[in-house]
Order: sequence, then structure tokens, then C-alpha cells
Amino acid sequence: MNWFVETNVSIRYETLGRYFQAMRYAGAVLFPVLESHATGLAAEQADFLTSQAMGLIHQTIHGDPSLLSRLKGLDDPLSWLFGPPDDLIRSDYIRVADKMKEKPMPEIRKALLERSREKGRQPLILSGLVDREALEEGVSAKDVLTGWRFMPSRFTPDSAAFQQLVYDQVRTYKGGKSPFSKTLINKQVVKGFPLGLELMALLGSQEAGKRLDASDERNYEGYENAAARAKDMLMLPSEKSMASKHFKIIEYWLTRGRTSEPEGDESRRLNTCLGFWTYTRYIALVYAKQSYTMGSKGLSPSFAQRTAAYLEPADELYVYLQEQIRNLSGFMKTRDQKSRMKEFLNILDKLRDISLRERQEVSLKETDITFLNNLDKMLLKLTGSKDQPIVADVHTEPNTQKVLEEGIGYPKIVEKAIKGQDLKARGALFTHYEFKYPMNDRLTDDAWRKILNDEEKMKVLEMRREK
Repeated sequence: MNWFVETNVSIRYETLGRYFQAMRYAGAVLFPVLESHATGLAAEQADFLTSQAMGLIHQTIHGDPSLLSRLKGLDDPLSWLFGPPDDLIRSDYIRVADKMKEKPMPEIRKALLERSREKGRQPLILSGLVDREALEEGVSAKDVLTGWRFMPSRFTPDSAAFQQLVYDQVRTYKGGKSPFSKTLINKQVVKGFPLGLELMALLGSQEAGKRLDASDERNYEGYENAAARAKDMLMLPSEKSMASKHFKIIEYWLTRGRTSEPEGDESRRLNTCLGFWTYTRYIALVYAKQSYTMGSKGLSPSFAQRTAAYLEPADELYVYLQEQIRNLSGFMKTRDQKSRMKEFLNILDKLRDISLRERQEVSLKETDITFLNNLDKMLLKLTGSKDQPIVADVHTEPNTQKVLEEGIGYPKIVEKAIKGQDLKARGALFTHYEFKYPMNDRLTDDAWRKILNDEEKMKVLEMRREK
């Protein structure tokens, strides 16, 4: 039996690995419509790639009703879960091809570029290498990265914000310190890396702003204007996608949510939001576009029987989460998936009820205590996997050949005295890490866990540390 289970697990992970590689490839390969010295693409290559895209869309996809139907069936859920495409879409090529059947390819490419500008289908997230100094007159980085992808990577507010927070939107460093975000381009110290703390500061965390200023991370030419644009990206209407809704939840928790413990509350909220954001980025890794700098909770071991419990009051937060799950339920197809969503909604409803009574300082019932002490098992049953440290690269800085990694480590244990009893409740907080790593050796979860368990390797990471 053990051999059978282990074999099935191995096959599952191998299948998921192939899926991950295929989706990353299909989402990364661009069929650009414009030649440019900034990307190293010649006109003949642009002609060839555009004709390939035209043939693939016209003949292979739209010539096969079954394939077209399946692709459409994928697009709507992916757009809701992770965001809309940030590139030209199939209908753009169909429309141009129908109008310009007999035209030469350079004219077709020009028409596609004009349509991309007209319809707003140029990338706000560059997700590719562009040499700013080599751009032709009147041509932008968005122009040279305009094109089509078979399984387009998705526009997410955080990647779009990150794109605004690095060179060349943000320029030369003006201070005398050594901020974590700096890089060297054309012999100038400029902003090469965005930071998760910047997102939190833009969403209203004063604590994040203090930490950024302590290491001079916002002291760059043009930063104020770039930050304003980045904030606009984060505050896009939440109806766009679940990714947009996540930032509404984070903003709420950083600025308006309430707990019973004001001391150290802002720091804890910031830590929670960084962990939540990192986890959502991890989930979206295969689908979300990654920004580029321009070139020139684990489960605890067994304890004795638990006779008390405490839940941090956060009733409004559970309402937000319920809204997310209800929206997500609409995309569930199987009975099992729908059942899991319903069970999760019931759990959130119970948590909200307990949270309201905790806020009113009403003693918990025995059934409440049992529910909270079994919550980890219920969530494990729903998710099917235990919590583990995870890592995701979220931004690429090609000048230094490094990526920005966001990691969640092993949980930090916290305790809370229970009123009226000589007992303490024990829980866990996220541990969040932000560091640079070689882009040709992007970390896997397994590699990250090995680093976490190696004290010497942790010491040499180029990590942004709190001051």
C-alpha cells in the first residue's frame, strides 16, 4: 500500500511539473509585432514570428472548434482568478487578418501595433529584456514588447505596481546609504529592485513606510510620481479579478481592521499582509506576468488535550474572505469542488460568529473551543496538503543577473493569555523573507527549505534586513 501511495504521489508531482513548465513556456514566448535594436529583433524575424502567430490563431485554433472551445473555457476562469491578459489577444489578429488578407507582413504588423495602442493592449508589465538606450526614436518599451502569447501571462496589480517602482520609471539614488533596492546601470546607482514593503506602504501601512525610510529605499529621483502611479495600479476596481480583490483585503487589514491588542498591532498586521501577499504570488506564479527592470504555517506536533482556545477578533475580515469564496465557487465544476467551497464558507461563518463574541468578551462555549482546536485538521482536509515554507521570484533585474525572491519561512510561535484562566493559547505568525538571488538559479520550494535549515547559507543571502 505504501509503495502504491508513494508511486501515485510521484506521478502527480511529475504531471504537475510538466504542466508548470508547459504553462510557463506558453505564457513566456512572445510573438512581437515590432522589430527593434532594443530587443535584438530584426524585421525579417518579426515578419516570421507574426506570420506564425497568424497561422496558429487562424488555422490551428480557430480551425478546430473543440480546441477553441477549450481555450475559451480556460480564459474566463484564469482572467477572474489571476487577471486579464496583458497582450494582444486572438480576436485582434483575426480582425486585422480579415481586413488585410493580401497586404504584406510589415503592413500587417504596423496595423497590429496601431490596434494595440487603440485598444489598450500594450503591456504595462514589461516581462522581457529591453535595452532602453537602444530604443528607436518615437518607440517605447511597450511598443517593442507588444505581441501575442499562446497562453498569455496575466496582468496583476502588484506586478504592474512593481514595474512603476524600478528604473527607468525611478531613476538615480539621491542619498548616501546603501539601500537594498539599488543596482548599477550605466555607472549610475539607480533603483533596480521593488520591495514588498513598498506595496504595503502604498496600501496604507505607516509601519512599512518607516522601515523603508530607515534604509532610504524611497530616496530616488522620480520616486514620488512613480509611487503615485503604482498606487493607482494597486487600487484598480476589484471586479477586475480575484487578484485585485486581494489588495482590497490587504488595504482593509492594514488601515481599518480592528483587533483587541493595539500594542505592536501595526507590525503584526504588516507581517500578516506580507505573508498573505507572498502566498498569493506563489499560487499565481505560473500565470502572472513578472515585472522587469529596464536594461542599459506549519502544523504543530501533538500536545496534551486542549481545554481552552482563543481567536483573534477579525469578523470583518472573514466577511471579505467569504465574498472571495462565493465568487470562486462559481468556477467550480465538480461536486467535490463545490462541496469544499461550501464547507469553507461554513468554517468562515463559524469563525466570524466566534470573533464577534470574542470582541464582546463573551466566554466561548465548549463546542467553540473544540472547533478552534480542530481547525488545523479541518483546513488540512480541505486543502489536502500541509503548510510548508514556499518561495516565489517576483521581479527580474537583468543588469545584475538577479531576481527578487519573496519567501515564507517556518512559522513564528506566539502566545496569548486567556482571560479568567491560568492558560495561554498558542498560535503562529507568518515569517516573511525578501532577498536577491541569481536569476539563472531561481529557487524551488525544496531548495528554499534547505537554505532555511542551513544557518551559514542564510547568513550569505543578499537579504533586505530590518533596521
